[in-house]
Amino acid sequence: MKILLAERDMNQKDLADKTGLTTRLISEIANNKVKMYPKEALEKIMVALEIKDLSELLKSVKDEETDN
Repeated sequence: MKILLAERDMNQKDLADKTGLTTRLISEIANNKVKMYPKEALEKIMVALEIKDLSELLKSVKDEETDN
């Protein structure tokens, strides 16, 4: 998610404001701290980031894990 935010010149607070989600939840998702992703949250994030395929978001999370 961090990559997607950077590509859109957004930060986690911007995404939280745009989705109505808490900055805490956005941070936890961005930092891969949640075990189960709430479907509604993922849908809101996809709309806000203009993502049509969930794999774009999930792939970014996986890529970040392998970079660490």
